Amino acid sequence: MRVCIFFDGKNFHSGWRDEAAGKRLAFPKLSRWLVERVGGALLWGAYYYTGIETGPAATSEGQKKLAGFLDMLELQPGFFVKRFPRKTSVFQCAACGVENKYTQEKEVDTTMVADMLRLAAVGAFDVVVLVSGDADHAPAVEGVRAIGRQAYVSTWGRVGLSSRLRKAAFDHIDLLEGLSFFEDADEGSSAPTPPTPMPDPRPPGEDGEAPMATSSPPSSEETPAQDSQNGLPPIPTEPPTEEEAVFLEELRAAERRLRHGYVGANYFVTRWQSNRLDPSSDGRRRMLENLIATGRIELYHAADGNAALRTR
Repeated sequence: MRVCIFFDGKNFHSGWRDEAAGKRLAFPKLSRWLVERVGGALLWGAYYYTGIETGPAATSEGQKKLAGFLDMLELQPGFFVKRFPRKTSVFQCAACGVENKYTQEKEVDTTMVADMLRLAAVGAFDVVVLVSGDADHAPAVEGVRAIGRQAYVSTWGRVGLSSRLRKAAFDHIDLLEGLSFFEDADEGSSAPTPPTPMPDPRPPGEDGEAPMATSSPPSSEETPAQDSQNGLPPIPTEPPTEEEAVFLEELRAAERRLRHGYVGANYFVTRWQSNRLDPSSDGRRRMLENLIATGRIELYHAADGNAALRTR
């Protein structure tokens, strides 16, 4: 059977960073593992879709690393890269006046959906493996299945896997199960691996949702009183409500689990899986904004530029 693989670059990179600890990857081995995992005999093609910065931002160190990675990936057998310009918007927090930039990559999702359906319709492949947990791709998987092709979904673990997408797919493939096979332990190898860190300083706000303002983390010597002088609310003395306590417990659980040292704000609002939290990102965002405003959670920039959360 002919197998075609579609990578949602942003989603793949986020899971690789959060769940696979940013280990080096040998992509030819990764594609071979996926082909064998679905019982296929031939890789028809592996398509990697991602957004890139344009203008002055394209010369940043992070974008240079990304460009080098994509150029190298295109040289791997069967891999094809599709680049799309990111659209940058500015949001100003109504409460504190801080401006934040965030980017949107809607063209990536729509093009992936169109390509999957087009190639399925002409019989280019027998099986498709979608490497993404994004719910936006569920219609494409449902469409591929309706055409008569088999569709799998693959992610790093199950964190961030849309329930609708999982239900639409024939089965789920956990990339962590094959990491020992396609991890590239040879530091001198030329096999590409996603650039790390890849700056993406977006607070929750992708897909048109309003992001939140960020602040710099206080030093370890700062006290609650000093926090207040620096514009941060003091740590509250009143106990949290039951709903707030659950939210804080889940954030601490995420802090213990994630291996890169911090919990991404967008990750926790849109992708952290828990049946104890509001399933909607809007509900989680409202709760998070309230806990930030009351000083129970701090929103700050991590070392790689991402908006991150921690309990205070």
